[in-house]
Amino acid sequence: MPSSVETYRVYCFDDVHAVVTAELIEAASDEEAIAKAEAAGFGSKCEIWHRDRLVAKLEGERRIA
Repeated sequence: MPSSVETYRVYCFDDVHAVVTAELIEAASDEEAIAKAEAAGFGSKCEIWHRDRLVAKLEGERRIA
């Protein structure tokens, strides 16, 4: 059975935890959403949310394209 695609939100924060960016990611699972956020360069102080559920906090370095 194919997985349905869901919309995830990625919020990145500054040093005082104010939202700097908010992006949407389409993914079939939490793991795919995390992988897509990391591949897109999100990482430094970011959170991934699915509806009202915190999926992950990313703490890596953010790449600038």
